[in-house]
Amino acid sequence: MDAMDLVRRVFASANAAAVDDILAWYDAESALDVVGSAGGLVTRGHAGIRRAWLGPLAGRYDVRRVAGIETGWGWVRADWVKDGQPGYAYFWIEEDRIRRHRHVVVGARETQGALRTPSRRPVFGVGAVVFDDHHRVLLVKRLHEPLAGQWSLPGGRLEIGETLEAATARELLEETGLHVDVGPLVEVFDRILLDADGNVQHHYVIADYLCTVRGGELCAQSDVSDAAWVSIADVPAYIVTDKARDVIAKARRMAE
Repeated sequence: MDAMDLVRRVFASANAAAVDDILAWYDAESALDVVGSAGGLVTRGHAGIRRAWLGPLAGRYDVRRVAGIETGWGWVRADWVKDGQPGYAYFWIEEDRIRRHRHVVVGARETQGALRTPSRRPVFGVGAVVFDDHHRVLLVKRLHEPLAGQWSLPGGRLEIGETLEAATARELLEETGLHVDVGPLVEVFDRILLDADGNVQHHYVIADYLCTVRGGELCAQSDVSDAAWVSIADVPAYIVTDKARDVIAKARRMAE
């Protein structure tokens, strides 16, 4: 089934208050987070998703537009109005099942600015792959768009006059409280995010480095809401992008 048609069916079922029909489109381990005046809910699995659709997500949606978002990992975006308030939802769909659903009521503090003022030129950024002594990888949960509410590798924007290695070390310290030695380059890649009309919303060029911890204590700090050491086997449960998983696997081979 076409992913956009699946999303249309979800909202049709929502308008009919047919929660069981909605759940049929979610993977058993699906993640759902709600941002904005509807609440700050984050849940996983059918039981939690049922509660969300019976609670803060309940009501009638006037869906204005559904479109595929060419981000490289299968998102569909739906723009809607509910109870007179606009919002949008992102759905990550694989094999006719929703793997992740992010529901945003417009006006949420952490999502407004970045979505309204896209850069008109590529933004250069850095990222880090860090392993601990137990071969776990460091992941952070993003506080702001793009990828707000999602887990990813730590990193951020390059500043004027700053080397790539210096930016990597700075971002690690600012986001996680860890001091690192920046090692070899793992990969350089583009991340291009489009809006529902196919226009470029964000264009990042990202250089990821393999890093080693030399001090500090892990603690979520600026621009992230959480930080964790995650075993390689558990990385898929954090629903990081396919590209991040590829970079982690490449860095792991380099570290061996």
